[in-house]
Amino acid sequence: MTSSSKSTTKKSAKGSTKVANPNSSGGKGFIWAILALLLVGALVIGLIVYNGRGAMADRIAENVEPVDGVTMELTDNTVTLSGENSDDAKEASLYEDFACHFCSELAKKTDEQMLEKIKAGELKVHIHPMVFLDGTGERYEAGHSTNTLAAALALADKGEVEPYWNLRKALLEEQQNLAGVTPDQLADMAKSVGASKGAVEAIRNSEYMDQAKELGEANEKDLIDKTGDLSSPRVLVDGKDVESNPLENWIDDLLAN
Repeated sequence: MTSSSKSTTKKSAKGSTKVANPNSSGGKGFIWAILALLLVGALVIGLIVYNGRGAMADRIAENVEPVDGVTMELTDNTVTLSGENSDDAKEASLYEDFACHFCSELAKKTDEQMLEKIKAGELKVHIHPMVFLDGTGERYEAGHSTNTLAAALALADKGEVEPYWNLRKALLEEQQNLAGVTPDQLADMAKSVGASKGAVEAIRNSEYMDQAKELGEANEKDLIDKTGDLSSPRVLVDGKDVESNPLENWIDDLLAN
């Protein structure tokens, strides 16, 4: 076969065959047009995603929930939320992962009631964040679970209870819209719920990533040691799983006893 076989052919209007060089300027123009369209498409998609997350931060800011009367303490790998008069409060341990779909569903169904009972001094909740959905052991790779927990820990560590509660609420309730959220976007979200400048910068700079991994893995080990299983969400009372079925009834069941 000769070198001319590398060329393509076109039919003329009269039906004769003409040889068209694939390297002609017309072919290059077509390729550049396709590339330009792809670039414009990518820019449009990026703009939609950026504006969507910006709108989400605005929406979160408009729905900040006050937590007057709630105290927060970060100790022993847990974030403990209690009311001002909680001496007789029932206590529960809540194990959750910010990437867990079922944790999101539980939060939507029970967080409002949980906060109400905490404020009233009837309930004290020890939140045990985990990161096992980023993998465990050698399969661990920092991802959504760790990134989001690092943001929440920045607020908990600095004692910023209202920003912590509202960021946690947003991370769980808006979970489906936050896939691939970046430290910059998490910092903007924290700012929108009233986080301090220091906390916002700590989130933006990913300062709590190592602590998030260590704390999350410690809670995973704790849950396995107590129950033999690793899953979420889990609610434990006195080191044992609550027997509520469905789990969303756990607050009513606990306070009824």
